[in-house]
Amino acid sequence: MEIQAEELPAASKPTPEISSSATSAKIQAEELPAASKPTPEISSSTTSAEWRDAKIGMEFVALPKGCYTMGSKDPALGAYPLHQVCVNGFYMSRFETTNQQYQQCVAETACPEPERRDSGINEHFRTGKEDAYESMGSALTAPDHPIVGVSKSDALAFIQWMGNRHPGLRFRLPTEAEWEYACRAGNTQESAAAPLEAVAWYKQNSQSKTQSVGSKQANGFGLHDMLGNVWEWTQDHYDVQAYGQHALHNPQIVNESLFFVVRGGSWSSPVNYLDCGYRGVGEERDRDDNMGFRLVREE
Repeated sequence: MEIQAEELPAASKPTPEISSSATSAKIQAEELPAASKPTPEISSSTTSAEWRDAKIGMEFVALPKGCYTMGSKDPALGAYPLHQVCVNGFYMSRFETTNQQYQQCVAETACPEPERRDSGINEHFRTGKEDAYESMGSALTAPDHPIVGVSKSDALAFIQWMGNRHPGLRFRLPTEAEWEYACRAGNTQESAAAPLEAVAWYKQNSQSKTQSVGSKQANGFGLHDMLGNVWEWTQDHYDVQAYGQHALHNPQIVNESLFFVVRGGSWSSPVNYLDCGYRGVGEERDRDDNMGFRLVREE
């Protein structure tokens, strides 16, 4: 199922429809004031720019603090008005969370089974109304493919499991502002700096299924699959007026809605969804064959 703002109930629909156009916005490589600069934490087992959970093989990249112009010049994208945003430094997982990683959480009974499998029946695909999961075949269980069929609540269960395994460290989903900052990676365009074919799996090249994480070129921050493969959950509640409410530093939208922002597009997305400024929306309980997540680790 493709993620579109039109899927919200009538009372919750954002006024602008999501457009197929992608425009450019300037990113300013400004630094936070000296008093606000966080000091990156250096892991004893990796370089200062990386942190790794050796047991499950989850790698994190340190992203520097910075400011950029968030949003789009096109109001129809639901990402208007353009506005300046600054984020603190943080670690983000280099790849989307994989089947192998998530299933380790399931095996320890800390995470629910993904929607693609019936509880208690190993590798039994749930076909759903359109046989979507069945048609994906081995991609659903391939260890290095991104996990799909997980709701935002499922992602939070995984995050709690990670936190329990690493006392003193805080893991979470990225905010919408952090996600876009990470996606742009200093690029002044909403679309990828490299040709889309080189960095993303999407409708035209994915063969109608997920693909191995990291099999496309990384962006300027060393992050893979920020565009395509699977939509990624963020912390922010969806609000069509969000960009008019953002604070300058580390903005996040929290309200009573059951709908949250998802970003990045997926293996089933058309080209126009594949840009860093595009805002998708999903209900908290949604479990779809093109929705997954990646983590942030706070410094």
